Amino acid sequence: MDELLLLCGYQAAEMDKELPRVEKAFARLGITDEDIARGRERVRTYFDVELTGVRELLGMFVRELVNMVLARDEGRTKIIHACMAGGFEAVCSAFVAFSKDVFVEVPNPPFMVVFGGIFGRFIPILEAAEQLWLKSGLVSHCAMVKSRVGILALGLVPKPDAMVTSGLLCETSPKTNDIIHELYGIPTVYYDTCQDREMSEYPDSTRAIALEAASMRKAAEELGRHVGFRVEDGMIWEVIRAREEYGSAVDKVHRLIKESDPVPLGSTHENLLSWLAPVAMSIEGLKRATDAVNTLHDELRERVDKGVGVTKKGAPRILGILPSHHADPRLEHLINELGMVVIAVDYELSAPLPKEVPETQDPYITASQLLRGSMAQPLAARVKLILEGCRRWNIDGVLDHFHIGCRGVAADAFVLQEAVTKQLGVPVLVLEWENFDPRVFNYEQYKTRLEVFKSMMEGRR
Repeated sequence: MDELLLLCGYQAAEMDKELPRVEKAFARLGITDEDIARGRERVRTYFDVELTGVRELLGMFVRELVNMVLARDEGRTKIIHACMAGGFEAVCSAFVAFSKDVFVEVPNPPFMVVFGGIFGRFIPILEAAEQLWLKSGLVSHCAMVKSRVGILALGLVPKPDAMVTSGLLCETSPKTNDIIHELYGIPTVYYDTCQDREMSEYPDSTRAIALEAASMRKAAEELGRHVGFRVEDGMIWEVIRAREEYGSAVDKVHRLIKESDPVPLGSTHENLLSWLAPVAMSIEGLKRATDAVNTLHDELRERVDKGVGVTKKGAPRILGILPSHHADPRLEHLINELGMVVIAVDYELSAPLPKEVPETQDPYITASQLLRGSMAQPLAARVKLILEGCRRWNIDGVLDHFHIGCRGVAADAFVLQEAVTKQLGVPVLVLEWENFDPRVFNYEQYKTRLEVFKSMMEGRR
């Protein structure tokens, strides 16, 4: 156990305090000595734990998992369960940071990284959900919502007093909350915005942002009534500032990766950078996460200066459509093994701000700016952003691994392929994918298709 925790950024000096907490949480989660041994091997295989920043980022997920499991034991009397709550992260962090009683559990990121990425045992959580009503098969439910049901069904986290989700990108998440409410009697809160934007509005998102901000404010007030704590605007602003510092640190790492040849960091690490953002970290936690990313940036800068990379200089540069697999690092690891590198994902793309943006006193308006992102844009605008990203970052190929369980993105896959191929001549590999289910991975099939993809990119050069 000690060795694994050290690989995940724990310091030897804190073991006396933290080891009993970790052992208690892991015992409750059913993590065995066999899991610990497998975890040590997987961490060394899939993550560059020679880098202090990588170890500390892994540790952030382990700490959050432990905090979540022990929340009631350690004095948090009210629990909010949040999922698919884009833009609401600042409100969630404010509950955690400013109330001694309220804890917000966002279970998917820590469970997917720790149970999935580290221990390789995320599948039983999905199977627990499938035994209820979320079935697997050719036309399957998204494993994102399956995981929430499985985690609750197995009793891996404290039963929450309230839930919050949105329909910004996923109408299945609110529907799942409705069923969870019927099964477990947990009150659920929603927020939303309009989905009827036209290309003529691009790049302006003022109408959608205003509607989401108003809806989020109502949701925060309703949650406050459920848990007996009201989040004030000043609290949210303080969290927003801390989250902006974290975002700026991540942006520095992203820029360094895009500007470097060879690329100094493996593609499996993008999940650590992006998947930590939804977690309801306290201000102290956000500062710790920011320090970890800044440390990573400095270490990567040293590698760039020495010409050290995860692949050879001149390796094909790939833009990923949708993020890295959240629970299984094997595809990204295979891409690097075959001599290619994912230098960016389309989540990093967003519509430009209008020339004149008035300052706002409403933190919910600021929190709702995520609606400028690629995924929240009308399809024509999303295509425009992806084409611009391919040109700007000198992309050799696009990995369009579309999430088959999500109607919102599955419908875009072949439109994106046609646009990139016709307008840029850039090869596009379309993969039917499941972004949260490790069972989708087929080594031989993906290896063959990736090798053909690589030859197409090199042939175009």
